[in-house]
Amino acid sequence: MCKSDDARVRALARGCGVFGLSAVSLLAAGGCGSSPTKAASTRTASTAGTRTAGAASAPAGTVSATASQSSRSVSASSGKTTVTLRAGSHEPRTGTRWPIHFTATSAAAPAHASVSYEYLLGGQIVARRSYYTFVGRFDDFSIWPRDAVGYPLTFRAVVKVEPTTFNLDYPLRVRP
Repeated sequence: MCKSDDARVRALARGCGVFGLSAVSLLAAGGCGSSPTKAASTRTASTAGTRTAGAASAPAGTVSATASQSSRSVSASSGKTTVTLRAGSHEPRTGTRWPIHFTATSAAAPAHASVSYEYLLGGQIVARRSYYTFVGRFDDFSIWPRDAVGYPLTFRAVVKVEPTTFNLDYPLRVRP
């Protein structure tokens, strides 16, 4: 990370004008589909991305996975539990819906889960948004603000299926 990128991360974390918005208003402007919770049977999705159990910065009981730039999904498993994030392009456009789909299964059956969103810039969490509970499947969307254009961001879905927390990272760069 170059020195100017480091300054941008600190400015955004302070709520100053990297995007011309505070970290909190970035998320509010990002929009939320407020999709209703859907309880549906789902099949265990195939694993995509890289699974790293017990990452150095993650607390015990946390499993992390990152989507590759060529994949639109990322999955992680622990024991009999599997969670999957499927999203739109790694280059979402401003002002349009960017779909997000989640599945959570335990022993091949729909699992009770919760999801919240974190936004990372330069590997640092700059904002948090939303909290939903669901059984098996959940669909949502985000609308990215114009001020986010061009920055290498990571959308992180923090999915909890007790007793495990899954961090599903989806790198992206917003386009105008």
